[in-house]
Amino acid sequence: MKPARIVAGAALLIAAWGVQAKVRAPAAPAAPTAQDIVDARQAAMILSASALGAVRGVAARPDSVKGAAFSASGLAKWAAALPAMFPASTRNVPGTRARHEIWTNQADFQVKAAAFASATAALVNAAKADDKAALTAAVESTAAACKACHDIYQVPPSPKPAG
Repeated sequence: MKPARIVAGAALLIAAWGVQAKVRAPAAPAAPTAQDIVDARQAAMILSASALGAVRGVAARPDSVKGAAFSASGLAKWAAALPAMFPASTRNVPGTRARHEIWTNQADFQVKAAAFASATAALVNAAKADDKAALTAAVESTAAACKACHDIYQVPPSPKPAG
């Protein structure tokens, strides 16, 4: 009879421990807020400008352009993610420079995002192929794709006060 009580007691302790462990399980991370998404896309835009500048610098050097592949790949990943970074929940977040036309003219925004993705893919391909002329052309088409979208869908930054 004693072994049965020991087994039953052990089973009870194991069950209690399991319940306690389940209660103490860490909470799942919270979904990003609209402000988090705006902050992330603004940071990504800044990093994109920096990456494009790095690629432009490599293209200006007289030697191999393969060193631009890492920055170009980062830009291409951002280009693929960019459309998803403008959910409707971010439309009225304070501090966003996104114009409402992004959400009211989605078809055109998607076309411009696709042009950016295509231009960044050309950057990656040119860098990997060590093709300086193609990289230089892809830098210009990427910059033009950025400008084409920003001209329509981004509020210009506030002018800095003189002084």
